[in-house]
Amino acid sequence: MRKSNPDFHHIRSYILMCVVSIFFSTINAQTPEPRITLKLQNTSLSEIIRHIEQATGFSFIYGEEVKLDHKVSLNVQKKPLGEVLNQLFANEPISYKITGKHILLQKIPPKPVSRRFTISGYVTDGASAETLIGANILESRHHQGTTTNPYGFYSITLPEGEAQLSFSYLGYTSQQHVLTLTRDTLLNIRMKDNNMLQEVVVVSDKTESGIMATQMGASEIPMTQIKNTPSILGEADVMKAIQLMPGVQAGMEGSAGLYVRGGGPDQNLILLDGVPVYNVDHLLGFFSVFTPEAVKKVTLFKSSFPARFGGRLSSVIDVRTNDGDMKNYHGVVSIGLLTSKLNFEGPIIKDRTSFNISARRSYIDLLAKPFMPKEEKYSYYFYDINAKINHKFSDRSRLFLSAYNGKDHFMTKYDDTYYGDEDKYRDGGKMNWGNTIVSGRWNYIFNNKLFSNTTVAFNNYKFDVSTFTKNEIHTNNQITWNRYKADYKSGIRDWSAQIDFDYNPIPAHHVKFGMQYLHHSFRPEVSTSKIFDKTGETIERDTTYYTASNSEILAHEASAYLEDNFNLSSRLRMNLGLHFSTFQVQKKNYFSIQPRISARYQLNKDIVIKTSYTKMSQYVHLISSMPFAMPTDLWVPVTNKIKPMQAHQVSLGGYYTGIDGWEFSVESYYKGMKNVLEYKDGVSFLGSSTGWEDKVEMGRGRSMGIEFMAQRTIGKTTGWLAYTLAKSDRKFAKGGINNGARFPYKYDRRHNIDLTLNHRFNERIDVSASWIFTTGGTTTIPTELTAIIRPGDNNSSIQEGDYVKHRNNYRLPATHRLNVGVNFSKKTRHGMRIWNVSIYNVYNAMNPTLVYRTYKKTEYTQGEQAQGNRIPVIRKFTLLPCIPSFSYTYKF
Repeated sequence: MRKSNPDFHHIRSYILMCVVSIFFSTINAQTPEPRITLKLQNTSLSEIIRHIEQATGFSFIYGEEVKLDHKVSLNVQKKPLGEVLNQLFANEPISYKITGKHILLQKIPPKPVSRRFTISGYVTDGASAETLIGANILESRHHQGTTTNPYGFYSITLPEGEAQLSFSYLGYTSQQHVLTLTRDTLLNIRMKDNNMLQEVVVVSDKTESGIMATQMGASEIPMTQIKNTPSILGEADVMKAIQLMPGVQAGMEGSAGLYVRGGGPDQNLILLDGVPVYNVDHLLGFFSVFTPEAVKKVTLFKSSFPARFGGRLSSVIDVRTNDGDMKNYHGVVSIGLLTSKLNFEGPIIKDRTSFNISARRSYIDLLAKPFMPKEEKYSYYFYDINAKINHKFSDRSRLFLSAYNGKDHFMTKYDDTYYGDEDKYRDGGKMNWGNTIVSGRWNYIFNNKLFSNTTVAFNNYKFDVSTFTKNEIHTNNQITWNRYKADYKSGIRDWSAQIDFDYNPIPAHHVKFGMQYLHHSFRPEVSTSKIFDKTGETIERDTTYYTASNSEILAHEASAYLEDNFNLSSRLRMNLGLHFSTFQVQKKNYFSIQPRISARYQLNKDIVIKTSYTKMSQYVHLISSMPFAMPTDLWVPVTNKIKPMQAHQVSLGGYYTGIDGWEFSVESYYKGMKNVLEYKDGVSFLGSSTGWEDKVEMGRGRSMGIEFMAQRTIGKTTGWLAYTLAKSDRKFAKGGINNGARFPYKYDRRHNIDLTLNHRFNERIDVSASWIFTTGGTTTIPTELTAIIRPGDNNSSIQEGDYVKHRNNYRLPATHRLNVGVNFSKKTRHGMRIWNVSIYNVYNAMNPTLVYRTYKKTEYTQGEQAQGNRIPVIRKFTLLPCIPSFSYTYKF
């Protein structure tokens, strides 16, 4: 027997293993690669991977360093797995390796670079060249992003090499651009309108006013929402749309006033292209001065105010107007029950200079004139005119000239004659009030990282009242003339200069800084009266009187700011800012340093937490006599006695976007205020500013609340449901107002619900509805009587008098209202026509406009004599019942 050679056995085993390995490798190589069919839009990589696993049976293996939250689009038809993976990860820092039924993903380490370059430019509408504010720019390879500023300019700095940029904006088709960076690059983007996206209404996803932004308490109100929100007589209104946001309340029922997080109407900084507007009301506050056809963007800030804003405590409303189409002429004509509107824009020099003009006028006076008696004439109307010229010197330099003029006019005249038309009596009067704003803005790009805007503006608000009496009396062959004329004027005039800079040193930092100077001229009241009496040829009196308060108050206000929006990590972003201001009036200087801090932490791709702290100061006050906007309301500055108001606000919020097409948010806040003003007990303002400092008292206020919001952002049906739980009160020194006891603010409304819905049935019909419910505010009404003993020379008398236990002692009834509007659209040969039918207060809720106390007389019989008592009762007055309306709009 021969023994086996052990080396032979080893060699045989090795050869056998090689044969088996080759055999199975051949089998595996002959197995066809699975083919995949997928069509996914704007979907995260992790979600696409799950679809591939389900379609192929393969499984992916990867570590935490591999980020798959980036959203992309994939459209493949029966493509092999390898080609699908190549396409999917072509622009991602991810490599893959297929091993059996497993796909191993690894992060590709970035190549070391020593140089960085900046891409900058403007993002505009491809058809009109209108700049797009807040457009999103994302670089997918390095996961860097930015947005366009209020003038459509962007700047982003990236490492040398290949870059893939994605540009997106609501209502426009997204664009992708791939380029190799070897130097600084100018890249202007013209985006194409996407009609398929017009049904989408988004109130967040923006630079400073969205879930992913650092700021909180901010909302960008889409123009489609403003134009579709049903309102009184079908008049689309910017302020009425803002009232539907959580934390914002209207004042009087139906008015356009804003009371934000426990603040007053004078605590809102309302800007028109960066210039403050002092009076934003028409028709006693039922309509605002902003014509929607002239407006491009509206942003509301309730907290976490950017450092560039100052001068008010409660909110900032930033309204930007259209620049004008640089390529084509087009316009809008609208006719409604109350007003008619016209908007027209187009090029002056194509691709260089454009214009935009918008006008609106009411015609109540024209409709009522035929029905008035000959001897009596009454007239009321209001109008607005917006005009803007935009000139492009070059890609680095642009000039904007803007003008606004708006006015309310009321007139009354009465004529009468006696004794055979010999004696004549005539009297009448007129009131005019409104704003005039003129501004010039120059944009200049120093380099691709530094952008500047310089603004020079003139702002004038004035209120004029004049009354007259003219009598001509015939007695004893003589004629006597009596003439009286009185004029009353008030207002505020500003000259201002401001320069702002945007600086983007690196992608992780976005720096803004600038300064502003305002010269205020306050005219609280200027009154003159003239009396002229003449009998025959003898002048008996010819005298002119002037009031003692005809002096003009001059004030100087200056401010500077610095803010930086930066990333501390991939999850944590902060905005740190400082606002410095000074105010000089009557040889008194006030200084204020206002820190602004906000932070955003991203727990995961669907959950964000934000917090902020803000300090604000205010140097002007609005002295008001009525619960609604009146032209007699006066703007007055701080004085030696009256200090600036201040507010400290802290906020905390959470946001969730885990359900596709939905956004959920909850925000809580606490705001402490000092040096807020209230009229002293028993004192009010009756159209005269004389001694106003002695009529008011400074105290403290506080406001706290929590705001919930659920919002549908995509689809044919969009809208939101908002609920606010809030409390606001005031407290003054002991012995002062309300004897130092804390009392509720007059607009302290505990519960507020806003439901807004928009539904597009098709391209021709869409419907909008809004329903609001709010508990009542407070007011001071004498609900009891007391005995007042008045001492006299001989004896004392006892009289009845009103008794008020404490200020704002009466809680008003709740308010609720449903508004509905329907648009019927049809394309025509030269444009589009739209019929709008709206119903304000659909179910005719009798909401109180005013509440007052009166007496009800009761009778009873005592013995054989009838007796009577007066019982005090509280009644409400309703001004706005169910009001249907319609309007016709033609776009050409």
